[in-house]
Amino acid sequence: MFEALKEGIRHFFFDIYWSEVVLFVILLIVGTILEQKFNFKRPRKWFLAFNGLICQRVFSVMAYYVPYLDVVNTHVPLIAETHPYLVRIFFTKFYSGICRYYPKIPFLPFLYLLVGYGILVRNKLPKDRLVRFNIMYGVLIITFQGIFHELFLNFTNVFLEDPVDKSEAALLAFLVWVSIFIPCLYRAISGKYEGNHFMREAIEVHLGRDGPDFIWWDRTRKDQAPKKPKK
Repeated sequence: MFEALKEGIRHFFFDIYWSEVVLFVILLIVGTILEQKFNFKRPRKWFLAFNGLICQRVFSVMAYYVPYLDVVNTHVPLIAETHPYLVRIFFTKFYSGICRYYPKIPFLPFLYLLVGYGILVRNKLPKDRLVRFNIMYGVLIITFQGIFHELFLNFTNVFLEDPVDKSEAALLAFLVWVSIFIPCLYRAISGKYEGNHFMREAIEVHLGRDGPDFIWWDRTRKDQAPKKPKK
């Protein structure tokens, strides 16, 4: 664990393109000075709205990072030799570097559940509901992953002795998980919610109400308005 932390610190200080970071900070400072001097109200509004949108979509996508990493760590080692080209598509160099240290980080799925549900969702952080919706969706996925991963490993260890058969079973299970993640990532990037009413309600009930005037996703103000008494 300490080696992984040490490697992460080394990567942060030596492998990041600091010239681009410094240039971005300089441009941000120049833009702030110009905005304060000339009081550009509309560009400032557009700038804040655009950055808010980017942050919303990025954090929504990152909500599925740990669940996807758990799937990759479980199935990709079994299919790496028999299907190398497929692995290159779903297992980039970024994930390959992270997965070397993933087994050294104990209880990472539990930490994800603790932070995602116990801290963020329960305390309604962040305020953006779409981000919290995707965090809660990731929590549900990683909860079921623990069950299905154990069933998969027990099944392959007991009934499949041939490494090729284990690889094919891992490939099938991995593609099933990918078929779940792709719609989630698409909705996170496009800013959409789950279309299935059962799943939507199962997640919304954990998010609670955002203020006293909050209206549920499947309601309208007309439905929420008090009915007139019959004469």
